[in-house]
Amino acid sequence: MKNQSPINFWGIGAQKAGTSWLYYNLSKAPGFAIPPVKEFHYFDRDTAYPSPNYLSKTKVRDRLFSLSYLVKAGKSILASVLRGNWAHIKFSFKWYFSNYNDNWYKSVFQLFGGGIRGEITPSYSMLKIEDIKQMHIMAPDARLILMLRNPVDRAWSHFRHTKKRIKGFSLDNVENSEIISFMKEEGQVLRSDYTRTIKNFTSVFPKEQLLIGFYDAVIDAPEQLLEEVIQFITSTGGKGDDSLKTKDTNESGLNKVVNKSIELDCPPEVLAWLKENYHDMILDLANQYGGYFNKWYSETYSKSSENKDNRLFPTISMT
Repeated sequence: MKNQSPINFWGIGAQKAGTSWLYYNLSKAPGFAIPPVKEFHYFDRDTAYPSPNYLSKTKVRDRLFSLSYLVKAGKSILASVLRGNWAHIKFSFKWYFSNYNDNWYKSVFQLFGGGIRGEITPSYSMLKIEDIKQMHIMAPDARLILMLRNPVDRAWSHFRHTKKRIKGFSLDNVENSEIISFMKEEGQVLRSDYTRTIKNFTSVFPKEQLLIGFYDAVIDAPEQLLEEVIQFITSTGGKGDDSLKTKDTNESGLNKVVNKSIELDCPPEVLAWLKENYHDMILDLANQYGGYFNKWYSETYSKSSENKDNRLFPTISMT
């Protein structure tokens, strides 16, 4: 690949749209050298972003006075030692005991040799243009993967995900107004605003460097989806690297459910609110691209868009 940066790709979202599945399978794909942490949250580390700001304290001296931080660092290093993985040991030391800056960020990927390198942080879908420009400066040729899911389903899965660690959680004592308030929060709204994400990233990166993949295809055609993503990442504007095929990956991983949310039925009032809120965006995407966007629109609203192309491709490019 012509990209001289140690970063070959970024997964930029969306949360609850198959990014954990993608990380799991790319980390096992031949030729890929993926760090042991899926989500770096480097470009959204500013506390102004409604996301986990793990790296907001850039100076290591500001972190060393936290006992919980040191315990977490020790557990990570010990786990790497027990696995006998030298690259992961070095990664853990760099992750916990370095000052965070662009040189640090690039150096982390260089720990993993000459493989295809990148990270997947779904919160990058929320980035402002100035932070996307920082990404472009760092790796102007990097490929961008944006996994999308029907925003009605994504929003409800997002809510369920936030309740995942509450033992025995149910909706019995939760008012619909409380759930709708969550749906109106900035972190949920920005993660579901696909039009904004596409517009912001393609205003900085060339459109041909962005690939959209579909959560639906994780279920319908996982092998084809993974192969198309791999071919896109490894291509340089032409044909991808034929030596990197999903036939060499762990086939059981293609059907593996990763980071599943708890099961809850969406209350009718909340569902009606979500449908109304996302109608125009889904219709616009369906009119423009067809495919799975059409499927979302027809299944959610029992209507057809102006675009009659109903072929369900696992991925689409912006070109």
